[in-house]
Amino acid sequence: FKMVGCATKCALLAATTVAMAGHATAFTSPAIGALARAGLGASNSAISKQSLSGVSLARPLRNTAAARVSMKEVAVTPDYRLALGAIGLGIFFNQDLHVGTLGWPLVILGSFLVFQTTQIRFRFTDSDLEVVRVEGLTEQGLTDSVDSSGENMLQGGGANKWSFSSVTNWEFWFPGFPILVYFKETQTKPEGQIHFFPIIMDGKQLYEQMTEKMGKSVNPKIPVAEWDDAKPLTPKGFKTIKDKLNL
Repeated sequence: FKMVGCATKCALLAATTVAMAGHATAFTSPAIGALARAGLGASNSAISKQSLSGVSLARPLRNTAAARVSMKEVAVTPDYRLALGAIGLGIFFNQDLHVGTLGWPLVILGSFLVFQTTQIRFRFTDSDLEVVRVEGLTEQGLTDSVDSSGENMLQGGGANKWSFSSVTNWEFWFPGFPILVYFKETQTKPEGQIHFFPIIMDGKQLYEQMTEKMGKSVNPKIPVAEWDDAKPLTPKGFKTIKDKLNL
């Protein structure tokens, strides 16, 4: 009987030890896992901070559209309405009025403007206006492939980049119905050089940039907020154009 009693006690002790070991394992496994995860997370965080401070932030900004936006540069969005309008008017003269002497030049001009609209952008910085050449289209009007538009051989020579401080006068024909823009600057020539450009970009956006950055012109300009009222099909717009043309 003593032997049986000892065996029973030993069995109970072994069972209790196994049970306690099981509880201890069940308790410590999540804790160990949590600690391991916390340690791993801290290690990853330290590695991330080290990589940010040592690598990522040390990289220079690439010449991308995002970098240009961060430098407060505005590229006016392209607009094909002037080019397509010239082509449509030329076809009308050719087909309906049979006036080829007016129709064909307008078709050729419109086709040229379509090509220019895909290639040329007006880019405004805080201090300069620059005409640039691009490859491809984006919503903002610029891509990663931006280059100088070259020498301005037709209008005074030199690069197509002018400081706003050199602009002495500018005109915009017409707010609400954009066709042509003009400005005069003294950067190219001390006596002043004039420039004319067809408005092959968003006219309202261009007008907003010019009124904000080029300063006052000889003739007063309407506020940007009145742009929609100046459209020719509105009474106020019709009166504005009539007064400008002295009709």
